[in-house]
Amino acid sequence: MNWFLIICTVVIAILVLFISLYFVVHFQHPEDKNQAWIPKIVVLLGFAVAMWTILLFPLDVANQQACDLNIPLSSCDGGLPMTQLWYAVYIAAMAITFILVPFSIFYYEADSEWSFPRRILSGILWAAGAVFVMAILIAIPYAFAGYAEFNVQGARSGLLPASYLGNSSYQYTNCIGLFAYYNPSGSTPEVQSNLTSLGYNCDVFVNQITDTWKVRVSIIVYAMAIVATLGWVLFMVFGAIGLVALPIDWIRGFINRPKATITRSQYIDRARELARRAKEILALADALKREERERGRSWRWRRNAKALNTQLLVLEEDEAELEMVYPQSEDPDYKWVLTVLGFWLQLFGGLLGLALSICWVLQIILYILINPPVTPLLNDMFIKANDAFPLFGTLLFGLFAFYLQLCVVKGNFKFGLNLLIFRVHPMRRGATVMSSFLFNVALILLATTATIQFCVAAFALYADGTAVLDIFGNQLTSIQGIKYLYNKNVFIYCFLGFAALTCVYVAIRGPDRWKRQKVEDVYAM
Repeated sequence: MNWFLIICTVVIAILVLFISLYFVVHFQHPEDKNQAWIPKIVVLLGFAVAMWTILLFPLDVANQQACDLNIPLSSCDGGLPMTQLWYAVYIAAMAITFILVPFSIFYYEADSEWSFPRRILSGILWAAGAVFVMAILIAIPYAFAGYAEFNVQGARSGLLPASYLGNSSYQYTNCIGLFAYYNPSGSTPEVQSNLTSLGYNCDVFVNQITDTWKVRVSIIVYAMAIVATLGWVLFMVFGAIGLVALPIDWIRGFINRPKATITRSQYIDRARELARRAKEILALADALKREERERGRSWRWRRNAKALNTQLLVLEEDEAELEMVYPQSEDPDYKWVLTVLGFWLQLFGGLLGLALSICWVLQIILYILINPPVTPLLNDMFIKANDAFPLFGTLLFGLFAFYLQLCVVKGNFKFGLNLLIFRVHPMRRGATVMSSFLFNVALILLATTATIQFCVAAFALYADGTAVLDIFGNQLTSIQGIKYLYNKNVFIYCFLGFAALTCVYVAIRGPDRWKRQKVEDVYAM
């Protein structure tokens, strides 16, 4: 048993739990503190499973490389049961997405005057409905199209007694003819004269026969394929946006950082300005409430409500900026030093992320889209890194895969379920209710399935022989009906298209702070 691999897995799994807990604490709404424990547990578990799924890929690679090359992985005593682990993780992800998240949302949104058993019952009924709908969406297509289709080279051959093999006068340079027949009085196979060319049908280099091998896949694999296809729709949006926005936002955060603290008098003046703006927003909110009661929610009312919500978000950001440039604690200087160090770490992360994003784009173009690939690129880097130091290539591989998952999370937080006119369940630091948390966790879990499949396509050479390559690289991309989306790289082209649009959007729109009307609101000293 590879105990080093197991210990590393356990330590990283615990670390991921702490990171997930930080997300929950950092983004939760003040009204949800010390309550809504069931939704919080589901959110924590959902974030953890999403990260564990990504980290399972480098574990699969390390597990495959732990055995000698001359020993099959199935015969390796130190190997982990990776196929079973992949199935378990994906079943857990689907259970959280389609069972626990619907249950927790309707439990959390239930009338506060309801009793605890009634809220539990409401969540169970809605979750059962979600499971029923998803089961129908998977079971009906599976019954008619739950097959994997593989293109293979066909071979044909006739049957003759083995006694012919002992005849030295017959040159066995060709196949036995498909229409050959046995003549007891003859010494060689005899064929019909007009069908002699069929004797080459078992030579795949000559016959050019192409067959389609159709095999029924398991219901688990088919469900994974359906969920992965749904996840690709989210991944090509969230992943593309995050791939561009994550490093740029970090670098811009450093460039626009406050350069120095402010004095107490400056703090008081700006706090008064924030208070004045808060009163104006409150007055506008009261006016909108009166208009809603009198005239209803007209198009004009919705436009003003959206503008008011934007002003509120800017006010909250400005308040956070003000607290940053005037640290209040027992040791303000120490707190300011930590703030400065945080910005420098943000710059380092932004530059590293920019390099990783460029590498990802090059890997997509040079290895995935161009056939045959121009260069293995990152695959070669990982292999050479492993040759230099064991597991070093696996760590680099894990870095790229984990960074891609961070891009998905960033894209989800930045864009979310944006319906152009308004956003559904936005993620805001310190102001995210549990229902929004649960909804976005479900989106991230769905996108994670596509993230894994994308990594399999990008690093197929390095991940050769792994369990995930067999599941995602062979079976899922050959499912009848949806294989063309993968074989034609439809999702990947869309991914690059959204990344290009994000670059244009970020370049034209600029950072959010440029939209503010007053220079003093930025607090850039």
